[in-house]
Amino acid sequence: MVSHAVVLATRLALESGNQLSGRSVARVRQTLEHLAVLGVRHVAVVDGRHADELRDRLNLHELPKLDVRVLGNLSWRNLSGSAVMMARDWIEHDESCLVVRGDRPDLESLRALIHAETHGDAAIVVASNPDTDPGAEFRVQLVREQDTGLDTVRAIGEDLDDADGVFTGHALVNRSILEALSKLPNPTLEHGLLELVHSGRVVALLRPSWPWDARRKIDVEDNVAALLDAKRHAHYVLLNPGPVNTTATVKSALVHHDVCHRDSVFSELMVSLTGKLRRIFRGTPQHTVVAITGSGTAAMESALVSTVPPDRKILIVDNGAFGARLVEVARVHDMDIVHLRYGWGEAVDPIDVEQALAAYPDIAVVAMIHHETSVGLLNPVGAVGALCRKFDALLVVDAVSSLGAEDIDVVRDNVDICYSSGNKCLHAVSGVSFMCVSARVWDRIEGLSPKSYYLDLRRYRRYMDELAQTPFTPAVSVYFALDAACGEFLADGHAKRFEIYRSRNEQLRQGLTALGMAPFTQTGMESHSIVTCKLPEGIAFDALYEAVKARGIIVYGCKGILADRFLQIANMGHMVDGTIESFLGVLAEEISRLRTRTTSTTGPTVLPMKVPEERRRAG
Repeated sequence: MVSHAVVLATRLALESGNQLSGRSVARVRQTLEHLAVLGVRHVAVVDGRHADELRDRLNLHELPKLDVRVLGNLSWRNLSGSAVMMARDWIEHDESCLVVRGDRPDLESLRALIHAETHGDAAIVVASNPDTDPGAEFRVQLVREQDTGLDTVRAIGEDLDDADGVFTGHALVNRSILEALSKLPNPTLEHGLLELVHSGRVVALLRPSWPWDARRKIDVEDNVAALLDAKRHAHYVLLNPGPVNTTATVKSALVHHDVCHRDSVFSELMVSLTGKLRRIFRGTPQHTVVAITGSGTAAMESALVSTVPPDRKILIVDNGAFGARLVEVARVHDMDIVHLRYGWGEAVDPIDVEQALAAYPDIAVVAMIHHETSVGLLNPVGAVGALCRKFDALLVVDAVSSLGAEDIDVVRDNVDICYSSGNKCLHAVSGVSFMCVSARVWDRIEGLSPKSYYLDLRRYRRYMDELAQTPFTPAVSVYFALDAACGEFLADGHAKRFEIYRSRNEQLRQGLTALGMAPFTQTGMESHSIVTCKLPEGIAFDALYEAVKARGIIVYGCKGILADRFLQIANMGHMVDGTIESFLGVLAEEISRLRTRTTSTTGPTVLPMKVPEERRRAG
């Protein structure tokens, strides 16, 4: 296993007038993240004259799995070969060591190198189409060995006319590279590799071309990083259930030319956005999608106040904090409520819903939470939807923390109004919520008197149908960001995103269980985006929260009866590979440190958890 790497950062300032740009730092940071994912533990980053600044801006405390040293190469001998010689301790430590260009993050190439069977002195990654040269100066000629089938390097040079590819700057070397470089005055890495070609064998690992798409993405990330460099607030990995970490593409969408919300430019955006959201909800062309500037609670209130007639009832299914919020909203508007209340974390039984619908034939609307975030439990939306069709009631579903991570289909599940927000599993930013509304809703609510000026759903439909706009001034930039996030979701597809969430959550659950942090529920209906788990014995939430925050990570406290005994870890939002593994390592270290710190003092008082009240049947 390769455990050491040298990251060459000596060229980073060349692109920006000898200044260390945000894009440069972002590239090195991404390279370090890739190395951490691949199991490399000791890294030397060799810079030119900006080592101290680079060290500060890399936020190395957020990479607890890596032992990173940033070395400054201040000599006039500052080409890549001299940088490799500065880090000779890393190369001499193991039989093999990665040497990579820090300004070219490429996870797949690094993975291939780590698993390469070199049978020689070095292995290098070659982009096999020289016409896609990303700016590398050194081209490569190759020869295929008939006995092994390996491609080996015949020559490396800046001026090779008959080249088979381009050296990407990533190599796996052994100690022989040091001897080769020591023979040359101020060499480049490529010059040292050419010496090995002459005296031994260098294996080439081919990739079809330089990943241009990845480079375009990196350019976006670099531009965003440059903007963030000017900000003063801290950077954290958010493991709370929204807001979430977002991609550079989503962040960059927030910066755009000024747009009037009554102009066709905004209408074009709304057509794009609502079309994407309709696909994410799995709606039909007959479904209307509207957006509201406000959090998920704005959509919740709009759905309720717009659909419940004054002479009819609403059935609310409640097994946590957000089910309780549905009740609170309904009470504010003096609705006639049938409250089907369960204990927190208790599974919803569709039979109870059926009995309530049968007992109260004047129920017009059933409202429920799909993912009860406060406990991390999924509720049986599909089964309840079938019952609503049987009893001819509208079904309103809160998918604020499930859309994008859980399998919900407004057609299959017979959901009449499904609302969500962008700042959770769709990986967008806070400030906009939206609803997917079935065609059967409109006739039922058209004659109702408005109960809210700002949140009247019918008003939003009219503006969407007639103008592709919102009735009131929207948070325009947030809509651009949501459109970008929806585009990223659809590029992945439902199945891929669901699998990402499933695998992340499984890793998180296994790691927390190994630390003795048992889950609150084990019903088989737990969500794939959050884990509600028991606090470590003798450790208070506030102490643990501050400890991991100091390491650059934000976790979340539980609500209601779970407060002070449980905490929540969300795996929502954009995460680079290795985030969960790194967090679990940090958590284990901080739990151990807190226990050590409190052994000589009286620990916190630990009270038994309150037993959730028995559910009340409808009535």
